[in-house]
Amino acid sequence: MKPIIQNKKDLVFYNNNIVSKIKTLAKKTKNKRARVCIHKNLASKTNEMIIALKKGSYIRPHRHPYSKSESYHVIEGKMDVYVFSRKGKKVKVINMGDFKSKLNFYYRMNKSFFHLPVAVSNWCVYHEVYSGPFKKNQDVKYARWSPVENDKISVKKFLKEIGYIF
Repeated sequence: MKPIIQNKKDLVFYNNNIVSKIKTLAKKTKNKRARVCIHKNLASKTNEMIIALKKGSYIRPHRHPYSKSESYHVIEGKMDVYVFSRKGKKVKVINMGDFKSKLNFYYRMNKSFFHLPVAVSNWCVYHEVYSGPFKKNQDVKYARWSPVENDKISVKKFLKEIGYIF
């Protein structure tokens, strides 16, 4: 089962059932995350997703081209977004939570920063908006100084070094 639900409709609306669905999908994956793609395809000018991120999931630090923006709006739970310099120095940690948490519930990046979102609570569910169209080989540049996702030992060491608490 793929951890992606793809929208095919022109009129889209979701209630809390979608959160339960993507959490269930994420529980069945190695990388502990799943999403619903709200945009109809990768060629859309705006790409929107609702993402369920389980604590311990690792999304390799990456950046996007200068012409692309990205934003997160937390629906449920808490997350930290680590921002790094091009050489891998941690320059900022944005503590985020849903609106009631009184933490930052929204973040937008208009410049090409290396960044890493991680769940702080058991689950973080967030709405991501990205400037499309999306072409992964052009739109995602992984940090050479960061470990690849399947190198569990290096990932754990890296997360510990930046201050992530498991």
